[in-house]
Amino acid sequence: MITYKVVYKTENFYSDTVKEAIYDILVLPAENRTQKLVWYETENSLKEQVFIHKNMYGFNLLRIRTSNPFKEFSFKMEAEVSVKKVNIFDFNPLPVEKEKEILNSDIFRIENFIYLKKTKYTKLSDKNKRKIPVLEEKTSVFQFLTDLNSYIYELIDYCTVSTDVNTVADQVFEIEKGVCQDYAHAFISVARENGIPARYVSGYLNQGKNFVGDIFMHAWVEAYIPGVGWKGFDPTNNLFVDENYIKVSHGVDYSDCSPIKGVLKTNGKTETHYSVQVIQEQQ
Repeated sequence: MITYKVVYKTENFYSDTVKEAIYDILVLPAENRTQKLVWYETENSLKEQVFIHKNMYGFNLLRIRTSNPFKEFSFKMEAEVSVKKVNIFDFNPLPVEKEKEILNSDIFRIENFIYLKKTKYTKLSDKNKRKIPVLEEKTSVFQFLTDLNSYIYELIDYCTVSTDVNTVADQVFEIEKGVCQDYAHAFISVARENGIPARYVSGYLNQGKNFVGDIFMHAWVEAYIPGVGWKGFDPTNNLFVDENYIKVSHGVDYSDCSPIKGVLKTNGKTETHYSVQVIQEQQ
């Protein structure tokens, strides 16, 4: 196991007074078969109690409510999480023809409908559908996803000023620039067009490896391989997901994994800043 200390901070400034607010904050490392959340603590400038509840995918949301007026809101989370070393190649694939049989079955499509459907972020125009890779009859799903990881990595130039949280995959294929969110949506759109379930993942990266996107919350993809299960791919860095990745949540796209959402009684503009620290602790 590798142990990390994660520190997430956000600061929000409002031009008009906020009279009431509810914040849902999705930044706490998840617990699963490869991750263990050892401890965590939070603090917020409103001095309000933090409640935990599950979102629709079973991940922990930190909720803060207040009816006291304010113009600034800051939040900090510190956590320690242990991540198991994994080998993405440690699996026994089904024969290619069996994989295709499963992908084309109605029951598989029904069971995985949520991760096959086209969303605002992942649907493609007919023009862009003609550009994308196609899963060939004799190519395994894992090989296709590996090639897709490289394809998206080579297609998109990492650029922090070309897109925003509202940019969709169709736009990314046109401008061929973006950040990790855009790489993930582009990958997901192609996988789903080929009948492969894929989901958007948010989390943190080991900051000692010089990965692209490690100074922010990161986004990558989990895709489903018949007979094997979910495997992680990071098209921003053209890597397989391993113990250098700390998962927070997954969903159909970014809208399910936004780190902070709020319902606020206020007018005017909002300015938001956030930072991430991920420190690998000495073993």
